[in-house]
Amino acid sequence: MKPFINVRGDWNVRFHVSEPVVVQLSAYALGYREAAKVLVRRLVTDGYGDYDGYPILYLYRHSLELYMKALVYRGASLLGLLKGAGPNTTRLFERHELSPLISPSRAILSTMKWDLRAAGFESFREFEEFIQLLESIDPKSYAFRYPVDRAGNVSGVKFGTINILAFAEVCDPLLSYLEGAVDAIEEHWQFAAEASHEIQQFLSSEGDA
Repeated sequence: MKPFINVRGDWNVRFHVSEPVVVQLSAYALGYREAAKVLVRRLVTDGYGDYDGYPILYLYRHSLELYMKALVYRGASLLGLLKGAGPNTTRLFERHELSPLISPSRAILSTMKWDLRAAGFESFREFEEFIQLLESIDPKSYAFRYPVDRAGNVSGVKFGTINILAFAEVCDPLLSYLEGAVDAIEEHWQFAAEASHEIQQFLSSEGDA
């Protein structure tokens, strides 16, 4: 067998385990998103079978999950610095459902005074309806990647078809928006964390005087 772990040369993929969690989440989300876009382009140019659509749907859906979790994870920390409290993230990575991420995402975006028009949604309610629709199709991230659930029951879409290009046209601007939002929140968090540290140092020095 040809070695493939820790070998010298090109084509190695490095895992950024020393980076903050939010950076790793965004990196994974970007990878899945870009892979989905490559497959969509191939589908359009080369034709497709139904099986070609399953990984595209999964890749977009998983990228969305990771970006939303990155938003909530760092957004909660930012709200903690700004307001003294933020969404609870202790169980953020235990499950794959998207609907529990809606409320904390709303709180974070509202605090930042951001709307979702650049993501292709006229309101947060419209975005919420999209998430709920996606959740109804694939509630636990099984439908697009596995034909049955853990109990052996059919997990796939039971009501008909999904238009891959229409789905991609919804996901692409949304994922780009979430990527920018996570980056912006990370910058705000860094600034707020530095300011908080400087304030604590000043108060400590005042107390020692």
